[in-house]
Amino acid sequence: MNVAYPRNDKIIRRKFYQYLIPTVLMVLAMQFGSLADAIVIGNFLGDAALSASSLALPAVFLVEIPAMMIGVGASIVGANFIGKRMVKEASQTFKLAMLLSFLFSLIFIPIGIFAGDEIAKLFAGQFQDLAPMIAQYIKVFACQAPLLGVGITLAYFLSSDNNPNLGAAFFIIANIAHIGSEILFCLFLDPSLAMWGVAASTGIGMLAGMVVFIPYLKSKRRVVDMTVSMKGAFSLTPSLLRAGSSSGALMVLSFAYFLILNIAAINYLSDVEMPLYAMLSNFSFVIDLFVLGILQIMPSVISSLFGEKDYFSIRSIVRRVFLITMGVTTALTVISIAFPQLFFWMFGVDLGSIQQGMAGDPLAVVRIYCISFLLYSVNKFFAYYYPSIMRNSPAMVANVVHSGLVGPVTIFFLMQAQSVMGYAYGSIIMEAATLLLTVGFILLGKKLGRFSGDGLLLLPKAEKNEQQIELSIPAKTEEISKIVEELQRYALELGGDEKAAGLLALASEEIIANTMTYGFRRNAASQYIDINLAKTETGLLVRIRDDGIAFDPTALAPGEEEEMRYNGIPVIRKVASEFKYLRLLNTNNTIMEIAIGK
Repeated sequence: MNVAYPRNDKIIRRKFYQYLIPTVLMVLAMQFGSLADAIVIGNFLGDAALSASSLALPAVFLVEIPAMMIGVGASIVGANFIGKRMVKEASQTFKLAMLLSFLFSLIFIPIGIFAGDEIAKLFAGQFQDLAPMIAQYIKVFACQAPLLGVGITLAYFLSSDNNPNLGAAFFIIANIAHIGSEILFCLFLDPSLAMWGVAASTGIGMLAGMVVFIPYLKSKRRVVDMTVSMKGAFSLTPSLLRAGSSSGALMVLSFAYFLILNIAAINYLSDVEMPLYAMLSNFSFVIDLFVLGILQIMPSVISSLFGEKDYFSIRSIVRRVFLITMGVTTALTVISIAFPQLFFWMFGVDLGSIQQGMAGDPLAVVRIYCISFLLYSVNKFFAYYYPSIMRNSPAMVANVVHSGLVGPVTIFFLMQAQSVMGYAYGSIIMEAATLLLTVGFILLGKKLGRFSGDGLLLLPKAEKNEQQIELSIPAKTEEISKIVEELQRYALELGGDEKAAGLLALASEEIIANTMTYGFRRNAASQYIDINLAKTETGLLVRIRDDGIAFDPTALAPGEEEEMRYNGIPVIRKVASEFKYLRLLNTNNTIMEIAIGK
């Protein structure tokens, strides 16, 4: 079809940057909490406590499995339902996720209380003097698992439901409370009990962050309806768990991965090398601190667009996410290789004592390890992208290769052969192998017919879809008559009859005209309206999206229509078989369907 008004990405581009900042702040706060543990422990409690917290990492990943799996799954499934305009199902997904994350997390409480000491002794290996501190950390973290589950699930879902600012606020508040209480515990608790306080500070932060649930309930942007019944909601459990399976698998594999690395560390590293290993094992938090906030846009934003089948916008966002991620990672890599001393200072590790006790150069170990950063970010990109388009298998393969097969095996044997330097080399090999095998899996799947779509993104080419057309129109009232004529022509080309095409043009003209007149506070001439016109089994479906003032034309009572000058709404209600409104990605989306042949 010859499109007179080709689609642009101006609306989605604005929404991308509006989501980017709060999402980056959200993950920045979330990841800084993880990183701050190591920084505060290393600087306030010393190398031994830093090593103990590093050896306790497998338990942390284990406890967070329900929260991450259900939270990410709810974010993806909920956003997809919202994109499909299925508000009831999105509301049920949110409630179900909160309940499941709480119930599944309860299992860790008895494990931590009754098996914490034995687990700590196992994790400590030959460094049994660290076992008491490890036990304190594990017991407290396990007992607050339900709190973590509910808090993380809430925060992830907020961004999917038009409230990325509240998602960011949750983690900012949580981590201010977390870090503040952690420092106080380190300063005023007896050193032998300080790890109790360090672990408890995470739960204190989560509890403080939940205050954002109050403004969420009052938010006009919220799509989720808290009054929706839970009847039948448990039937959504398989979809929720399936969508979060790659994140859940990643947490399971991360548990196994760090457990295997700790076994190698306690068997093949000296007392001098252990703090350096503990520092390197926390490096991923440094990269995640700056990168995950960019990648986290995809589960909420792309899942909604995928539900709408807006592949044009998905490509636009993916391109920006990838370029920004690579730019940030490149800058971090250059800085890290040039100034590795910064990390020793950050984590409170005594570089001088390590240089005296090690046969090799600890700075060289750090520089070699940093080479893996770019590969790590590309793998993270794939891990976040594919679940967002409901394709879990590529992300699952990447997780298995990374943390279940190549990673732990390679690093284990290299640490056995080359001690802590083997950890640095093994990290590069692990990331490179994960990337190559993931790409190979996708290409093989396409060749065998398991995957469809264009390139590595696995998305249909919008221009080849003869059942729909997309266009972007300038918000200029003088263009309306021409636009309506074009819409009517496109409707006929899609297979609509004369009557259906005429009614669709009439209904669209009312919405477009009022949007242009009343929807934009200023600079209306520089604004655009996106239109998607599709042929369905029963008729012609048009979606009109604008970035103007939030307004629901379907909510107007008959008496308000004249006052609001939406005189065409009664006509639309009569001629449209479907007339809906959805506030999606903080944009107005008016959806109308005109039946064919009636």
